Amino acid sequence: MEKSLFGFIWKYSAKQQIFILMVTVLTYPVVYFLLELPKLIVNDAVQGDNFPRTIFGFDFDQIPYLVLLCLTFLFLVVVSNGLKFYLNVYKGRLGERMLRRLRFELFQRVLRFRLPHFRKVSSGEIIPMITSEVEDVGGYIGEAFALPAYQGGMLIVQLGFIFMQDPLLGLAAISSYPIQGYVIPLLQRRVVLLSRKRVKNVRVIADKVGESITGVAEIHANDAAAWHSADISDRLYENFKIRYEIFNRKFLIKFLNNFMNQLTPFFFYLIGGYLVIEGNLSIGALLAVIAAYKDLAGPWKLLLSFYQMTADVSVKYQTVVENFDPSDIYDTERLTADETVELTGDVKFENVNFSGGAAGQEVMDVSLTVPAGSSTAIVGPDGSGRSEVLQLAAGLVSASTGRVLIGEHDLDKLTDATLGREIAYVGGAVHVWTGTIRDNLYYGLRHRPLVPPKREGEDLKNYKRRVSEAKLTMNPIYDLGAEWEDFEAAGVDNERALDQKALELLKAVKLDKDIYRLGLQSRFDPSMDDGFADKILSVRNNLADRIAKEPALGGLVELWHRDQFNASASLADNLFFAVPSDPNVTMDDVPDLEEVKAFLTETGFDKKLQQIGLKIAETMLELFSNVSGDSGLLGAYSFITLDEIPDFERIVRIAKSGQQRPGLTEVDRSRLTGLAFKLVPARHRLGVMTDELRDEVIEARKRFLESVVKNSDNFVAFDPDVYLPPLTIEDNLLFGRARVDRRDARRRIDDVIRAIVEETGLRHPIIYAGFGYHVGVAGSKLSAGQRRKIALVRGLLKNAKITILDDIATGMTEDDKGLRDGLRDILAEKTFLYGTSNADIAAEFEQRFVFDQGRLTDKG
Repeated sequence: MEKSLFGFIWKYSAKQQIFILMVTVLTYPVVYFLLELPKLIVNDAVQGDNFPRTIFGFDFDQIPYLVLLCLTFLFLVVVSNGLKFYLNVYKGRLGERMLRRLRFELFQRVLRFRLPHFRKVSSGEIIPMITSEVEDVGGYIGEAFALPAYQGGMLIVQLGFIFMQDPLLGLAAISSYPIQGYVIPLLQRRVVLLSRKRVKNVRVIADKVGESITGVAEIHANDAAAWHSADISDRLYENFKIRYEIFNRKFLIKFLNNFMNQLTPFFFYLIGGYLVIEGNLSIGALLAVIAAYKDLAGPWKLLLSFYQMTADVSVKYQTVVENFDPSDIYDTERLTADETVELTGDVKFENVNFSGGAAGQEVMDVSLTVPAGSSTAIVGPDGSGRSEVLQLAAGLVSASTGRVLIGEHDLDKLTDATLGREIAYVGGAVHVWTGTIRDNLYYGLRHRPLVPPKREGEDLKNYKRRVSEAKLTMNPIYDLGAEWEDFEAAGVDNERALDQKALELLKAVKLDKDIYRLGLQSRFDPSMDDGFADKILSVRNNLADRIAKEPALGGLVELWHRDQFNASASLADNLFFAVPSDPNVTMDDVPDLEEVKAFLTETGFDKKLQQIGLKIAETMLELFSNVSGDSGLLGAYSFITLDEIPDFERIVRIAKSGQQRPGLTEVDRSRLTGLAFKLVPARHRLGVMTDELRDEVIEARKRFLESVVKNSDNFVAFDPDVYLPPLTIEDNLLFGRARVDRRDARRRIDDVIRAIVEETGLRHPIIYAGFGYHVGVAGSKLSAGQRRKIALVRGLLKNAKITILDDIATGMTEDDKGLRDGLRDILAEKTFLYGTSNADIAAEFEQRFVFDQGRLTDKG
């Protein structure tokens, strides 16, 4: 990576920079004539005589001559600004391209770091370097040559013009430059050093903040918030001190610049006035010089700012490069090459030494052989070198001395393409990516795009533009819209077969039940598979028939019926008899939708709901205002949280007082309406739901369906013959609510649903629907055990010749033992390395190697 910023700029944008310089030079004569024309207009057109003037063979009297010069002036103004516009757009585009290239190169270097390097740097430091710290560099690159060329050229043109009017005035114009050129660099040097110090301090702050976010549970669990707050506060104070000193020096530089610039007009007025009085200079020339000087100050200031910006951006670039250029970084070829070699043969360690930089992360003089096709246990407690041996066998880390071979191939000389496809590794600390379960299961098969999508029209045009930009910035042109899953590597022919194989492995690791439950809680888009939606509707009808025929079931559930009130559902569900089509819009948001507001006002239901909400609030406050927050009663029975009690006390007080000003605000009314919407009559027996109100709700429901839902895309009406995408699959199957006033109704209905699902063969489709379940940020919606099993299935799906597992299913329970047996069956005739600290578990494998303090101490 280029050590200097200008080296980077010149290497990747030399042609574009030269083009910018050529266009810049075109502006020089335009600017010169823009300076000359005002003098010509005043001296020749306005004060001149002996007309007409002859230009290109045409005679012009005084007025036409004045008009011609003014129009020429206007034309040159348009040309000058047009060139500036073109240059600015071109520079901006170039800067963004170079910034994209720089950021991608930095990211690619992160991927080329050796694993031990990540023990020295944290993501909290790396992320701001790639994102915010280089932001200024991108803006600067477009200006790197253009700004000094353009503004320097303007300065020379304007100075030349002034000198041509009078040398003394020219000397006055540049009288302050030598002083500014000497003093400012001295002051700027200290600013540069301070900027470098500030950049490093900000990185530490980012690292501390990132660490606090990652470990926020530990902070709360140990009441360490004060310590972390003090730590961050101390770092912020350090940053404040640095910035304060930078401000002082920067504004001192600015003060000196302004003072020096104001000295020059003094000389103009003194010397120029004297020359005009003596008749040695025309008044037009003096005015033109003063006008030129006014323009002169701009380029000079911009050049000084450019100098400061150059120093600042160069510091940022160099401090970033220092962190992305470790001496032991892998070659680019290792990351980008797509050629693979087949790894067959024994896994051999030949006098291997390795150090991760700390005690317990060492391997010393290890020689061993794992026969191809065997199952082998690597045994040792944490810190024994067990994990390091397995990572060496996977090619994730490189030996300091000695070699790790598979067959005749030295792992340190193989590319990621070979290592990532021929070896499956699942370590103790697994990572689940933000996305769906399917994304994570098939992650190990997505090496390169295999089948490009069909594109045409505008889509194809946009794609070509994206590829063109990628080539200009040396970014990869891989198409994210293509099919990436390598079916052949997984031993299948198509996506359906891959799903089936994934399901078999999920059953083997006993995760299929979890995925099934997640599938029931998932939303499904029927446009992706009409057949599945039809099956759901078929099960819904079967369930409804069974409920109708079996009185015992009928007492457990209340189905949706257009003409009946559902006491186990909320008042909002009953009133609207529809759900928002946008899954991100909850029932709490519904009162604020414009069409809902209009409907409630039109029907007068707004006031009724507010009265219901007020009554609920009064009851809740009466029952729970003196209940402590840790009693659990609030969470179990109240509509109102502990934090909301003061607000509702205020609302109730205002409403009961009947005062007009200040009365209830729109927000207060909306909160009361929202409270009424949460009422479930069968659960909250507050005496507000009368038979008369039920009838009114049903009548209003019909009007809402006709006047709002029918004409709006924001709602989907409950319909027994239609699949409802905003609801979960389970809610679509039931199409109703389990009775909330019957004990165990929910569980018993769930059992019925599951039984019907099994009978109708819908279990597998629902599991496949569960593949689309979003796991949250880094799998936060999954348990630790679920994450480990997904990572395990991901590794097994690769169908690699060598599989390495560390600290997976290491318990002595029947489940773990069964899982280990299953893994050995799945990986039969393949090389299987298994890391464990338990000697009894190691006995289950064909051979074992025992490690202690980084040394091989036993084998058998």
